[in-house]
Amino acid sequence: MGIQKLKEGFKDLVKNKNPGMLSFWIHRVTGVAVTVFLFLHIFTLSSVFRGKDAYDYAISKFDTKSGYIFQYVLLLAVAIHLLNGIRITIADFWCLSRIQKKLLWISLLAFLLIAAVGVKTVLL
Repeated sequence: MGIQKLKEGFKDLVKNKNPGMLSFWIHRVTGVAVTVFLFLHIFTLSSVFRGKDAYDYAISKFDTKSGYIFQYVLLLAVAIHLLNGIRITIADFWCLSRIQKKLLWISLLAFLLIAAVGVKTVLL
């Protein structure tokens, strides 16, 4: 039953190509991605229990160019999920659903700012 709902939701995304529907799906996908990262993060940090060498080896895998790209993608996923969550909270708690599109564009602008700063700090 869950797969059927997922398929119907995806069909809605294809059918209703509006920013709200895209925002809905991006929020769900980034939520799952951040959750998967948290398990990977806990697994990597648990190597400290196997000793200093095991920990250094685990951390060294992320101290590469691909590791920095992974960190940048993680930054983007957390930023878009955070900003969209704040937008949803503001719209729900302060009854501002009439200006949700404006809030979406404001959060997109903030996301682009974070992405630009992230390129400088993470990738360069």
